[in-house]
Amino acid sequence: MPENREEIVRLRESGKTWPQVAKESGFSRATVQRVYKEDGQEVKEEPVVIKPSIIEARVLGPVPNPRLMRIYFDDREGVGVCVKRPLNNHPPKSKILVKKVEGEENLYRLV
Repeated sequence: MPENREEIVRLRESGKTWPQVAKESGFSRATVQRVYKEDGQEVKEEPVVIKPSIIEARVLGPVPNPRLMRIYFDDREGVGVCVKRPLNNHPPKSKILVKKVEGEENLYRLV
């Protein structure tokens, strides 16, 4: 582990993130953070970046699946489908805040 300690410190000080250091050194993120801290380095958590991906939409209406509802957007054309809780019904034309589901076209979830 002594040679790995130097590698962990070097990788972190070169600007790598904790997950990148863990992957390149072959240890878990918690282990590389502990090793870095034991070597007298201060462990700083990386700030969480929040992407402005919250979108305002309007309810178009329900679909046969009770966990979904159709939505539309005032500022663009087209409709989408929003995932919701089965008993969490919203009246048509009401405003809701949604977030796009990654990897799925026209699928959103409530914020």
